[in-house]
Amino acid sequence: MVNCQNCGEEVVEGAKFCKNCGSEIVVEQANEKDTKFCSNCGFEMPKASKFCPECGTTAERVPPVMNTTTIVVPSNKSSGLAALLSFLIIGLGQVYLGLTKKGIILFLLAIISGVLMMVLIGWITWLLVWGYAIYDAYNSCEKMKKGIEVEDTLDFNNLF
Repeated sequence: MVNCQNCGEEVVEGAKFCKNCGSEIVVEQANEKDTKFCSNCGFEMPKASKFCPECGTTAERVPPVMNTTTIVVPSNKSSGLAALLSFLIIGLGQVYLGLTKKGIILFLLAIISGVLMMVLIGWITWLLVWGYAIYDAYNSCEKMKKGIEVEDTLDFNNLF
């Protein structure tokens, strides 16, 4: 049974007019306008929902967030040249690859190691920084050639 939208009287299903008040019966059907999609996860939910039942995000109208996608273009730079530049001057291979912040940090570490050479430990730290700079310049360039994004910070996680 269906109820009349005007007077609330029960009407036989399929009737076009209410027998009590004579108003036209409008059959409500669920359609796409009765639902909305979560702006966070895309879950389809009833329009009256205040929160997404899937992820809990508020369903109120909020301005859409721009999707920040990083586009990585494969590099055509030489891995050997990057390693050679870091061999000659610590950090120069990173600067050649566009990883300027990393190159400057490595160069400053080399200067600090140079000062520490008076205490003997500087020779060890200088050799470590020098070796890492050469290794990193070569591997960073290889990653860039494959289109993998390389962070402009020192990364010891992928060292081994």
